[in-house]
Amino acid sequence: LAFDQAITASVKDALRLGCTAIGFTIYPGSAKCLDMIEEACEIITEAKSYGLAAVLWSYPRGEGISKEGETAVDIISYAAHIAALLGANIIKVKLPTIHLEKEKIKTENIKSLSKRIEYIKKSCFAGKR
Repeated sequence: LAFDQAITASVKDALRLGCTAIGFTIYPGSAKCLDMIEEACEIITEAKSYGLAAVLWSYPRGEGISKEGETAVDIISYAAHIAALLGANIIKVKLPTIHLEKEKIKTENIKSLSKRIEYIKKSCFAGKR
């Protein structure tokens, strides 16, 4: 499957409608990931030039990620990090599970959901954006 999305409105539409933010979804790990990142970067840059906030949904999936891996704490932290790099003001990811897909991290530090969320927040410039 090639995950992608349609752009249904422009930043100018958002301004005309009185919106305070724009939203975009990316699928890290998918075949179209790089295209989506480039699109998101352009749209977020334009939105911010007009003072709009950016909400980015970052949902990992694709050939190199197992179904269980789509919510693995290491994969989710990478998806959140990509969204932060793109300049998202609000980042939406799935709640992370304790499963590890690729990375070796100390699992005793991520046993509780609150610790996993803390780990995800640290991957987004430690919340300093």
